[in-house]
Amino acid sequence: MSEWDEFGQRLASTFRQVSDRVFLIIASESDPARYVQFAGQSDRLDAEAPATDVVADADESALRGAGWSAPNSAQPNWSSSLVLPALTAEYEELAARCVVALRDAYGIDGPDELAYRAWREGEQIPTGETWTAEQIDRLDRGAESLELDALGIASV
Repeated sequence: MSEWDEFGQRLASTFRQVSDRVFLIIASESDPARYVQFAGQSDRLDAEAPATDVVADADESALRGAGWSAPNSAQPNWSSSLVLPALTAEYEELAARCVVALRDAYGIDGPDELAYRAWREGEQIPTGETWTAEQIDRLDRGAESLELDALGIASV
């Protein structure tokens, strides 16, 4: 099994930790503009990869061939979303799509050239609601950094 295949498997299993309000960015250490990023919501996992306006030499045919949705006026990045809960096979397909982006579209030689940053946003009071001090105290304040050791790459 190649190092990219192994990384894809680790990424697919890590997706289960990218839950509501969790954000993950995996980027080239030498060129951080070459990245894939993820935003977890309660009902879906969104993934994005930059287009040629960010990575001028990106091979967008590789992104298209891997099943990414092309950028448009509402979404400037290549994108892909999973409805949650998702099947293991769906997480694996998204991870494979991300490997194609990093390896084939952006020319990153191997997972050892990658690093990640992950965090969880704090809970917010819903717009238009008024909460008591006690309710506010119970809000999840989030976390500035999350360790996702299963990825097998460095965190920044």
